[in-house]
Amino acid sequence: MTGRDTKAKNGFTLIELLVVIAIIALLLSVIMPALHMAKEQARKIVCKSQLSQLGKAVELYAMQNDYKRFAIRQDASQTDDYWMGKLAPYTDNEFYTEQLMEGKKIELLLCPSAPFNKFEPDPTNTYTNPSGQFGASAHEPWSWARSSGVSTIGSITINGWIGMDSYYEDNASYRPYLFKSWMDMPPNVPLFADGVWPIGWPRGTDNPPLTLQSSPTAQMPDHQDHMRRFCIDRHNRQINMIFRDLHADTVKLENLWEIRWSRDYRVPNPPPRIPNQ
Repeated sequence: MTGRDTKAKNGFTLIELLVVIAIIALLLSVIMPALHMAKEQARKIVCKSQLSQLGKAVELYAMQNDYKRFAIRQDASQTDDYWMGKLAPYTDNEFYTEQLMEGKKIELLLCPSAPFNKFEPDPTNTYTNPSGQFGASAHEPWSWARSSGVSTIGSITINGWIGMDSYYEDNASYRPYLFKSWMDMPPNVPLFADGVWPIGWPRGTDNPPLTLQSSPTAQMPDHQDHMRRFCIDRHNRQINMIFRDLHADTVKLENLWEIRWSRDYRVPNPPPRIPNQ
């Protein structure tokens, strides 16, 4: 037997190679979705952990301030000490204050599915606001522009109805919905959730976004339909929330309108229809 015959006998045929490639492709088609789901599940767990820490920080703030409402902003021009700054003394992160002052990444304010490095200034001004920049999509964080010139980046949104914001305190369209006491707030009221702006005041009459894709309709217009700031496709048509009783949960977008966000919240009937994509 010649060397050429031995090589031919020990080698793979074209059909054998194609079979091996097909098996590898089949295995990858099974493994990759599972890996993606595992990564997403890990991101959701971390997101809930961040929300839980923020919820505990607000609770600690209430305890140390005679259970008054959380002072989101005591003055309309108070941008440096907005709610992100007021929580600094009540978190377990010893570097929080330094990171806030220097505009560095603060993990507590970020969902892993909308991380710090996903933020990019918007050259078109489509997503800009006098106070910063909206998240341009469900997976991009917002930017809060402070008077110091340093911006804060985050992807967690506070429910504005739980706190005291002097800018809206005497507004007739806001006043009926504001909780007047921290202790009177029901346990199922959201404190924080995934979102595309630092704060939102959702109502049952708010319209859903026209699309869940990257579009101004996901957040705009600025002063109405605030549920759009929360109705985002961040976790497979779901978002994470932390509630007044400090339990964290994952909520389907279709169920956002059924949650009691404010003091005089009315659940719409029929519920709004969420876009498929």
